[in-house]
Amino acid sequence: MSSGEPAASNRSAPAPGLPPVQPPSGRFIVQLFVVPGLIVLAVVLVLMAIAYSTSQNTPDYYLNRLDSENADIRWRAASDLAQILKRPDSGSLRWKADAHFALELAERLRKSLDELAQAEKEVDAKLTAHLAEMKNKGIAVPPADIDVHWRKIAALRNHVSFLASALGDLHVPAGVPLLAEICLADKSPDIKGNTLQRRKALWSLANLGANTRGFAKLPSDKQAEALEALKAEASGATLRAGWARTALYYLGSPPDSSDGVVHVDAVLARCAEAEDRFLREQVAQACNFWDGPLIEPTLVKLQQDDGHGTLIHVTEQD
Repeated sequence: MSSGEPAASNRSAPAPGLPPVQPPSGRFIVQLFVVPGLIVLAVVLVLMAIAYSTSQNTPDYYLNRLDSENADIRWRAASDLAQILKRPDSGSLRWKADAHFALELAERLRKSLDELAQAEKEVDAKLTAHLAEMKNKGIAVPPADIDVHWRKIAALRNHVSFLASALGDLHVPAGVPLLAEICLADKSPDIKGNTLQRRKALWSLANLGANTRGFAKLPSDKQAEALEALKAEASGATLRAGWARTALYYLGSPPDSSDGVVHVDAVLARCAEAEDRFLREQVAQACNFWDGPLIEPTLVKLQQDDGHGTLIHVTEQD
């Protein structure tokens, strides 16, 4: 029996030259797997944040969101863009001095104006039929009930107002023709809504005049880039070409053709004849920011204004 004991002892002894085997500690596992994983995760998150931030800081990003069929996305984009365009710092120049962006906003305003005109016709037809029916029944319809019908297109009007305001915040006056169209649109069945829209558009036109004057103070490379883009768009008989030619005219680089060029002094002269007294007061302010042969005669006429016409009190809630 004694001869078997050495054999058992030999089986339990480790092989010569091999280190003892021990289970890994928790700290070692953390160092081996968790720490590298956290480092990789942090790097990925930083890269994703940079990519997300970069994608949001482009004009195309906002244009795409303004085209969304989701109303919430459109309004979020409008709110964010409005804040960007109101910034006085140089960071907003990416938008304010971008001629392509200005023309794209004008395209969207043109589309929204057409949609609003169609919506006005539809609401007016339904309202006219409703009023006729109530009249036949001998029921008087209070003004508040009439206003309810026009509130159905309030979202469209608000979108038009946003786009008009955005164009007024730019240094590239591509929005002049459309803002002029809104200012001169004195025929609408929605009297309150149209009155407020005209006033907002004239305010934007005045603001655009001030910003257009600031174009000469922009860095030379920004000026050259904007003018080059406008000249590339100015050929042809499209509405967009006319907007580009108008912008070139007011940026001191007259286009080869004057087709489609809208002269602001003529627009302000016509607005000075409006029945809306508040609109005429706005004209006097807008004349400070635009030049033209009709500016001085318009101011003289406004100095002799006798207060004729109407003063419609309109609020955002109307």
